Amino acid sequence: MRAVFKATLIALALALLPAQVVAAAPQAQSDSASELSSVGAAKLPEPKPNQAKRPTARGVGAAEDSCARVRARIDVLKAEGAQTVACVTSAPARKPSAPSISPSSFSAEDDREALPLPPWCYESSNGDGTWYYNRFQACSIATNLVNVIDVKSGATVGQIFYQTNEYVYTNDELANWGHQVTIRLVTQWGETAGTTVQGDAICNGTCTLSVGHIDFPSQPLSQSNPPFGEAFPETTATATGAVGEAKSVMYWQFKNPKWAKQPDLVGSQVAVPIRCDNDTKGVSTVGCVFKDYEPVNVVSRNGLYPKYAKHISEAQASGLPGAYPDGQPLTRQTDSAEATKNRSTACPQASKGGYTRPAGYSCDEYPFASTHEGAANNPTLGRSFSWCQISQLSSRTGPGWSACMIPATENTAAGRDDLRPFYNKNRVLEKDKFYVWIVD
Repeated sequence: MRAVFKATLIALALALLPAQVVAAAPQAQSDSASELSSVGAAKLPEPKPNQAKRPTARGVGAAEDSCARVRARIDVLKAEGAQTVACVTSAPARKPSAPSISPSSFSAEDDREALPLPPWCYESSNGDGTWYYNRFQACSIATNLVNVIDVKSGATVGQIFYQTNEYVYTNDELANWGHQVTIRLVTQWGETAGTTVQGDAICNGTCTLSVGHIDFPSQPLSQSNPPFGEAFPETTATATGAVGEAKSVMYWQFKNPKWAKQPDLVGSQVAVPIRCDNDTKGVSTVGCVFKDYEPVNVVSRNGLYPKYAKHISEAQASGLPGAYPDGQPLTRQTDSAEATKNRSTACPQASKGGYTRPAGYSCDEYPFASTHEGAANNPTLGRSFSWCQISQLSSRTGPGWSACMIPATENTAAGRDDLRPFYNKNRVLEKDKFYVWIVD
């Protein structure tokens, strides 16, 4: 049976696969993901994944060199009496297509069932091994060949054309992550019948991986039931205030009793580090993310916070940072005293020479007080807009900050039910970069 953490990880990964929506009304403990903002049941656009080059796994020769090494030793192999040998090499990239499998057919209780890749992985990949990732998921599709070589003649007498579908997924409330590789057979011919594949896994960095959390048994190569392996490393950055990074590696090897020499072990390491921490402000659990992805908080003008969204949109348009995808990112500030300085600079109380709050309204500042770009960094560069009811500030462009009066209940809810859960869900630590995307 699956361990509890394994079943939980897979259930959460499955929940990420369909188009994400938020159906719940605003509440203090929101489940808003980095790509979402509370907006009733409406679907919001999803930011694009980042990409990273395919790395070479530690301790494993690059697959591209395997067949070259075999041919360089062909005379030695002849002398040893070998008849056929096999090797792995890269193949011309082939645009992958998603298998006709519905995510709804998968269950976290299935003991052996490979998770499907996110749709954006197939859309992004050209089959060249490039990694694509967001804050919680990473995937790669690579195209390779197993060549079977007749030692006496040097001719290729068999070939397996296959793609590896890799999927790494984290969770903001768990100390483990999943790393899966599926071997998808495209074509095979010649001396390849009876081939099996099996594998192993390791993790490098602030992590541990027990034998019991690796599952890659020997399986027959098959188009109808693709073999796969998975591993569930665990961070060791669990003490209060701890932050650690790690990368996991999956290995696999093809075997066939007819081959005198089996192909080399092939390995693939996730291209971007997984950061796990017990240092996210306001969160008491350990969780993990892909730190190189700068999360995006999506807020709709037609959602629960229209004036909040309007203010941010106009502030960004005036030259302030944070706009996705072309603006400069914001930077998280976790020091409460500094946040208070930012808030007091942008929104001083009338009793202290600041702004009178109209009945039912409160002062909203942008960039957020919880960022290093907040108002205290440029105290003289404030601005506002004609509808914002702050006569002490005029319009301007360029660096600085903005203040605006918006409905008090909306202002409070946006911070409590949107921005704070966004920070928590995405484990946005001190000096982490992030964006705010205002959409219709």
